[in-house]
Amino acid sequence: MIDPYLASDKVLLKEIGQKIKRLRIGANLTQKALATRCGISDFSISQIENGSNTSLLTLLMILRTLNALNMLYLFFEEEQLDPIAIADYMKSHPQPKRVRNSKLSNTIQPSNPESEW
Repeated sequence: MIDPYLASDKVLLKEIGQKIKRLRIGANLTQKALATRCGISDFSISQIENGSNTSLLTLLMILRTLNALNMLYLFFEEEQLDPIAIADYMKSHPQPKRVRNSKLSNTIQPSNPESEW
């Protein structure tokens, strides 16, 4: 297994492509059959399997067709945020204060705010 932090992007793309290829072969599908089921070209399947860059949408379509969306579970986990880290962030990135519109502050305010109704 490769360390994704030490590997280049090219190597990672190649590994992802090989994983897609193994999943496709495990599902007993040709590139053309997978492409037809995904609604994309067989050239796109060939490209991703060879480690060429592809869109996230294409990757999702392929993983869904291969019943392998579970590989993305880490993206959908709720992350617990540390309250102290949030407070530190807010101190170092203060939110701008709201400024009253000058047109509103120059308008005449009625002396009796109650309605005449």
